[in-house]
Amino acid sequence: MDLNAIANSLTEFFSTTFGQIVGQVLKVMYSISYPANAPAAHLPTDLPTE
Repeated sequence: MDLNAIANSLTEFFSTTFGQIVGQVLKVMYSISYPANAPAAHLPTDLPTE
């Protein structure tokens, strides 16, 4: 598998107008799925000892 060829084709795709639209849609979907103001994950304080 040639990673350089894959990276070049992805770069070329996202440099087109359609690729930029797809990139913006993916960014919006990511920001909706993982909001920046989400509370941090934490462990419960009452862990079982056994």
